[in-house]
Amino acid sequence: MQVAEIMRRQPRVCSLGNSLATAGRIMDESDCGLLPVLDSDDRLVGVITERDVCVELAQRERRASEVRVSEIVHYDVHTCTPDEDVRDALVTMRRGHVRRLPVLGEHRLVKGILCLDDVILATWTAADSGVEQAEIATTLKAVSRRLDAVRVT
Repeated sequence: MQVAEIMRRQPRVCSLGNSLATAGRIMDESDCGLLPVLDSDDRLVGVITERDVCVELAQRERRASEVRVSEIVHYDVHTCTPDEDVRDALVTMRRGHVRRLPVLGEHRLVKGILCLDDVILATWTAADSGVEQAEIATTLKAVSRRLDAVRVT
């Protein structure tokens, strides 16, 4: 099964100059936990997560309208491509300890988002997906380990 078959198409995005208030509204309206951050040429430069927004606002005690996405963006982003096998994307998720991957086309243009939840739902009903449940369980375990480490520190 290829990433293109199950990725979320036309994801909502934000830019480096957006405020966290704007980014938060976008996440709320689109029911997503990760936003790709684009440069002026609509190319991926990083990502922010809902957790990033919450932690930043709690630590700095600033208004969301006063903090720019550029202040919290993660530039080291794990990605995949639409033609990539879902099993390879799961390996990327495990290595990066992430639940979501921006799906990139040519020139770092964002084509979609692959979420671990979508992989689970798609492979649960598709007998010929080629994705073993053990691969998904291993990925969930890897992601959960990272979350445990984050909570401890």
